[in-house]
Amino acid sequence: MTVTDTRPAPGTDTGVTLYSRAQVRTAIDDGESMAAEQARISPYADRFAWAVSAVMTLLDKPGAPWAEVKNRHYTATPDATPADDDEPQYTRDQVSQAVNNGVDLAAEHERRTYPDDVDNLVVNAALTLLDDPEADFDQVAVECYSESPRVVRSWL
Repeated sequence: MTVTDTRPAPGTDTGVTLYSRAQVRTAIDDGESMAAEQARISPYADRFAWAVSAVMTLLDKPGAPWAEVKNRHYTATPDATPADDDEPQYTRDQVSQAVNNGVDLAAEHERRTYPDDVDNLVVNAALTLLDDPEADFDQVAVECYSESPRVVRSWL
């Protein structure tokens, strides 16, 4: 007879995977780095810095106005991380909303008419890396776009 352990795994709530703020920050940072490398844009470009600030702001406060994103962006990084930084607390849907809305909001406030293919890659890479931190660009291209990495790279 096989006995199945039905207890939720650590970082889950009744079987729903939860992510910490630190995991989300790592995924968005790595996603923007991947997009920057593939598009041959500096990873220090404003488009990425603002996107990360917007995502992290909206993660904690969905629907936050741009003024709060600006405050977070211009506030010096604290020496100590928040006590709950590593505590799993966000569902994948919450993270997806924050990443999508944050990247869109940053594009809008950078005076771009709409998010472009680089922004789209940031979103897809970040969400893929959230689920699989070892994923690479080839995996993102195939899983998210059903295209070869060469084709996806040509869009950037």
